Amino acid sequence: MENRIPFSWLESNGWLVLSGSADALSEIRAQALSRVNADGAVAYVSLADDMGDSLMDDMSDLGAPTGYIVDIENDDNNSIYERLQGAGMIVIEPDDDIERLNKLMSQTVIRGIKDALEAGALVLFEGVAASLAGEHIVRQSGVVAKGLKFVTNTYISPDTSSILETSNAEKVFIAYPETVFIGVQRGSALVLGPQGHIETWGDKKVTISLGSDSTDKNE
Repeated sequence: MENRIPFSWLESNGWLVLSGSADALSEIRAQALSRVNADGAVAYVSLADDMGDSLMDDMSDLGAPTGYIVDIENDDNNSIYERLQGAGMIVIEPDDDIERLNKLMSQTVIRGIKDALEAGALVLFEGVAASLAGEHIVRQSGVVAKGLKFVTNTYISPDTSSILETSNAEKVFIAYPETVFIGVQRGSALVLGPQGHIETWGDKKVTISLGSDSTDKNE
């Protein structure tokens, strides 16, 4: 990566891991675990049909410490906050519906994640969740909306290798021409850490493009 990065991210003592969709053959989850304090519990936020059972089994096989599910749809706010902010690692496993995930990311959930990051936690955003971590998302209707803005001035597209592969990028750039496109392919992850630290994991197939520049830059 070059020293000058055309976007910024939430300042904290922790790590944001923006991954393509989960892949059983990928090393992303294992690498994320290697970056986590062994004393910290793992909080799982899952919208998968099995409510995170397969995710927890996979993480256990990889040697994850004690973990628990955080039901952001049904748990009370106090429980959600305490279980998120106290985690050493948070894994967000979405379904394919970014609007559903966005609606469930309440201020309590966001505050719990931010406080965990400030304490040094690692947060793994998989697939659609990685897109939501950016500043802009595109609804199923095609309308450009606000993301969580953990990574500012960006549109993050999981499982995409080029700005030309998704019509959603064009929608974002029409509304916000200076937006930076970040494409993260399956099996790869962009990792953003304290003091501007940036890495790529897995297959390292991450593409960054300026909205005003149709030429992709593979990192």
